[in-house]
Amino acid sequence: TLGFCVNVRKMEMVTRRQILSVISSVYDPLGVAGPFILGGKLMLQELIAMKTGWDEVISASHECNWTRWLEDLPKLEALEVERSLKPEGFGVVVSRQLHHFSDASQVGYGAVSYLRLVNDKGQVHCTIVMAKSRVAPLKRMTVPRLELAAATVSARLNAVITKELNMPIDQTTYWTDSTTVLRYLMNETARFQVYVANRLAIIKDESSPLQWRYVRSEDNPADDASRGVKAGTAFNMNRWLHGP
Repeated sequence: TLGFCVNVRKMEMVTRRQILSVISSVYDPLGVAGPFILGGKLMLQELIAMKTGWDEVISASHECNWTRWLEDLPKLEALEVERSLKPEGFGVVVSRQLHHFSDASQVGYGAVSYLRLVNDKGQVHCTIVMAKSRVAPLKRMTVPRLELAAATVSARLNAVITKELNMPIDQTTYWTDSTTVLRYLMNETARFQVYVANRLAIIKDESSPLQWRYVRSEDNPADDASRGVKAGTAFNMNRWLHGP
């Protein structure tokens, strides 16, 4: 299994530089802990927006929020992911599918990808492969544009995963709860603004509009990547690790 070993150091004075150091010290190349780390990134972004100096002691209210997040961080050690994408004794695999989910909110956006295996007995196994969770830009953007940015992350995740996986993929499906993104992808006649046009080009280089489908917000696991969760809360861990 893959897991986390968290060693929280005590801080006499909390500064922006120390906060960045702690957040960066969480080694998570697959993005499995993205929903948990997003909360720390949002606090750091708020300090940047306030133009807090690198070595300036943060305010008491921010320090209180940071302390709560830091106390929650060791609970990440309870998070474990099976290293093997195919479970032991699963048998002969007859179908391999990649499913990418994307979502955005006013504070962040992200995507999460799953590998869905079906064996010769009709049994299904689905597990997380990779995820990305990012804070929304300081310059305010509309949620539809952030949803499009999240869809772009999905397309880029697919490019990385298909390159790294040493197995053939029979089908790839992209899921979003944004009807605006689906309309963008299906529209072949309109001329879009530069921001939208550039991201549509990236998405269409990696996927076909027919591969994109709608998923209800309550069934979208990428919702955790875009809003963040606390490590100690009882959110739907099974959905995040194994898909809806």
